[in-house]
Amino acid sequence: MEAEGKRVKRLQNKKRKASALLAISELNDADKASKKVKKEETVEEVKQLETSVKLTSKPLLEGEEYEELKRRLRERKKALSCNPIFRLKTVGEEALMNRKSRVPLFMSDIQHLLTFSMVGDRAPYWPHRWATLSKWNRLTNLVVLVIEGLGVDQLEGWPTMPLLEVTSPASYSSSMAEELALMPLTVSHKKRLIEEFGSLENSMEKGEAFKAFRSIFPITVNETKMSKEEKSEKECLKLRLLLSATQMVTENYPLPLAGSMQERYTDFKPTSDKYVEVSATSPLFSVDCEMCLTDEGSELTRICVVDSTLAVVYHKLVKPTNQIRNYLTRYSGITPDMLEDVTTRLEDVQNDLQKILPPDAILVGQSLNCDLAAMKMVHPYVIDTSVCYNITGDRRRKSKLSTLAHLFLNMKIQTQGKHGHSPVEDAQTAMTLVNLKLEKGLAFGDVVLGGQVPVMDEEGVYKMPDSAMEKGNPKKDWKHENLMTSLSKTLANHEKTVALVTDGGASQGYVDFEGFRQELKLSQTLATSAEALDAARNAAVSYNLTICHLALDEDKEADRLSKAQEAAATLHNFTSINGMFMLILAGTETQNAVAGVTLRKPEQDKL
Repeated sequence: MEAEGKRVKRLQNKKRKASALLAISELNDADKASKKVKKEETVEEVKQLETSVKLTSKPLLEGEEYEELKRRLRERKKALSCNPIFRLKTVGEEALMNRKSRVPLFMSDIQHLLTFSMVGDRAPYWPHRWATLSKWNRLTNLVVLVIEGLGVDQLEGWPTMPLLEVTSPASYSSSMAEELALMPLTVSHKKRLIEEFGSLENSMEKGEAFKAFRSIFPITVNETKMSKEEKSEKECLKLRLLLSATQMVTENYPLPLAGSMQERYTDFKPTSDKYVEVSATSPLFSVDCEMCLTDEGSELTRICVVDSTLAVVYHKLVKPTNQIRNYLTRYSGITPDMLEDVTTRLEDVQNDLQKILPPDAILVGQSLNCDLAAMKMVHPYVIDTSVCYNITGDRRRKSKLSTLAHLFLNMKIQTQGKHGHSPVEDAQTAMTLVNLKLEKGLAFGDVVLGGQVPVMDEEGVYKMPDSAMEKGNPKKDWKHENLMTSLSKTLANHEKTVALVTDGGASQGYVDFEGFRQELKLSQTLATSAEALDAARNAAVSYNLTICHLALDEDKEADRLSKAQEAAATLHNFTSINGMFMLILAGTETQNAVAGVTLRKPEQDKL
């Protein structure tokens, strides 16, 4: 009986729970139904509102009005997609004046943009090192304003455009007029220039390869006029193998350019307190270093210097100041025992080299940037065997010194295995390769320039193909040909018109460039800067390229600055929509130049 009572009680509890659950479910269903009705009512109200006011107080376009709106939108989209676009790359951004630490551009960079903006991919060289300009053929005109006597020290109040620091031509005994007037030969010489120099950029740089160095290193310039024989000597193959300033930056050489690069190499010493301009008689010295890893990174532990006769003129073991963590014996050949009693330090090596190397010495080496970094020294004149020898056809792909020695010298070097490399052997090999290059010609060993790679004969000896031996050097007949022409002639060949307007003070800069002046569609010299500016305004709307060059001979700097700013605003306003305006403050011997570039957009009213 007791068990039956418990069973009945359990059933009653289950019924009560089921009843409670049913009641809760009914309440939930009712709530959901209520919410659904409210939602449906809200949706219906919105639909009614949309029908009554059509979500806008303006009448909807239909028919011809609608089609006209679509047409205008299509035209606007097409116009925007066709507008020229100018953008800085990393190299350009590093030169911006709003940065505390800057790496200045070269005037050749500015000239690259100027020429490319006129003839685009038909230009002999492009500005792609530091900037990009897309849809260049949509530019309506180009207006360039050049102001003498102003530079990085006078920037306050200038137009709101990207302003970039540029190496001043005056700092390397040149002029802004020369930098604007002269340029490499036209694209009709393109093939020949590539064969001779490897790239069109290098063809321009080699002719004036050492100008930029004068603004970076203390170089004594030979101001005396040279005879034709001396000029030919100056353009000798030895000097044409030297890396230009731009190449040294590209190849990561330590170069004390202003800005972040100067800060990076602040503890580097020059190989000479004062340099002499290089010539055909400048001596060659090959350098090779070995390094170990210390607490501070890679440090010098051995150095060898040989002259052009392969005689060793300097050979030292060097003890790093920091604790060595890895001797890298497999590569350096250095062991703990070798450095145990060594007292020579890096500072001693630097002092010794400053005494040994003459002020016009040309340093030779394989990827010499690494050796200079280990020496913590800077030097302006360098021949790099990894650059002047190329068997890959790609300037970015370098070959090892051992590979070059095997192919071109039939020598096997660096065969000591775990005992490492010999800096004497490596330095002598690099010098031998350069001597061979000087004997055989510029294209020898460089497939980019049309040279050939030796092939192995039946006896296992590498030799040049017979066709290459018979071919000789057809380019030597014109190797001393002048590689510069005028900007105006180049643009005239592409049916572009150029106008030059100067005031009395700036006109003298163009006197020596007769070829440039002859091809101008307009050349005007006015007595005052105000008259020149007025003439430039008229020229800006009539010619593809207008250069207005002003000296602004006002007595007070404040007056000159005010006049310059007024001139910039005026000529910018006379630059056509989708035209380019370029401002150049020429700088002085003691302060760098400044360049500003802006595109005149349809929505711009003024600077």
